[in-house]
Amino acid sequence: MCANHEKEQGLRDNHNLVSVGWAILVMGLSLTAVIIIWMWFGHIGPTFSEDVLAEQQRMLRERYDLPAQRAVEDPTELQTPPSLRNLKDNITDINSANRTT
Repeated sequence: MCANHEKEQGLRDNHNLVSVGWAILVMGLSLTAVIIIWMWFGHIGPTFSEDVLAEQQRMLRERYDLPAQRAVEDPTELQTPPSLRNLKDNITDINSANRTT
């Protein structure tokens, strides 16, 4: 009777280990898939986004009869949000800001 109980306990432990093994395998495969997809999209690069943005702007300007605008090609300017591109200097003169008249 004692040997039979130990045999059942061993099968249950083995079943738990198999479940854990499958879970680790699925997580590993999922992580591998995410890394491969990230590498694939990483090879598209910023030029893809630049092209899509330029095409969208061109279509919208045609649709709403707006004048054509030059395409931005400078990589440093492309990494700056459009709302911040025209700021020349973001430093405020402390003396002029604190003056009271």
